[in-house]
Amino acid sequence: MAELEALGVSIMNGYARVFGTMVRVELPDGAPEALLEADAVIIAAGAQDLYPDGLAPDGEQILNDAHLGVLTRIPATTLVIGDGSIGFELCHIMSLLGSEVTWLVPEDAPRSFVAPPVDGYLTRLMERQGVRMIPRTSVRRLNADGEAVHLVTAEGARYGADVALLARARHSDPTVFGLKSEDLAADIYGQTKLRGVYLVGDALNPRTTSVAMAQGRAAALHAVGRSSGPAETSDIVVSFMKNPQVARLGHIATEGSRNSITVSLTESLAAYVENTLDGFLNLAWDQTGRVIGALAVAPQAAALLAPLALAMRMRLRLEDLADGYGPHPVLSELVAQAARKALVE
Repeated sequence: MAELEALGVSIMNGYARVFGTMVRVELPDGAPEALLEADAVIIAAGAQDLYPDGLAPDGEQILNDAHLGVLTRIPATTLVIGDGSIGFELCHIMSLLGSEVTWLVPEDAPRSFVAPPVDGYLTRLMERQGVRMIPRTSVRRLNADGEAVHLVTAEGARYGADVALLARARHSDPTVFGLKSEDLAADIYGQTKLRGVYLVGDALNPRTTSVAMAQGRAAALHAVGRSSGPAETSDIVVSFMKNPQVARLGHIATEGSRNSITVSLTESLAAYVENTLDGFLNLAWDQTGRVIGALAVAPQAAALLAPLALAMRMRLRLEDLADGYGPHPVLSELVAQAARKALVE
């Protein structure tokens, strides 16, 4: 805050409604509303939470991932409801902490919505950690009584635990700030049909913090007439979980694609040195051999893909990667090894 204030940024708390480049702010404690006029308005207010089966957290025993700090002890038993990347993370964290986890998922198997190979890998990991999975589950009723949570499925099955954790999704709805649906279409800089009004981050399309920062910078530069181009987000690494970490970049190859190759972590000596043998790197390229994407499951997978992000920005080809030799032994050498293997095959 101090750094922003030193730059002359005024900070105001309240609820905003946007009318073109005019913003009406409802202030707390009944203070008179403020009316702000600007040359540009950048909306970076995040997105709304969506929960499975219309459920909602109570902040005490029925929680989402942002509420974990309210726990004063590790629950002996935990229900996790819903899948997606957050569902995997919640199960991973709670099972590692020693809680007995029952995971209720809506389909035949959990989905990360990243790529099928990731789903299979993480599902097997959860099973090894003792997570009990209940597929094809729809919740009819979920309530807490101060001692435990009680869940009844649409099929009549009953489950109980100390706490229930809801795997939330994110939904962008800028109309809550007063924008009309017909004005929401954004150009390459995030500028809506209302000239001078921009959407960035989750307000535009729920992704990750790094994507939001790139979009925010591009919108700000464009707003002051200094932009040289829109945010290039296809070469930003997106990740979730920690150990192992899942990271993706650009285009993810479909299973069986001829323009992709998968190498195991065991193809690097570093995996044996660090005892991290479980995981993989998948590399994808186009018809010209130019690198277009990658997927990794590994400790610090995002760092593993970082050189590939630069390679994509520089439009490098497999031959360029194959020519590179870095430190040894480190997991990042798998990038060059994958490229060499692809050229041989």
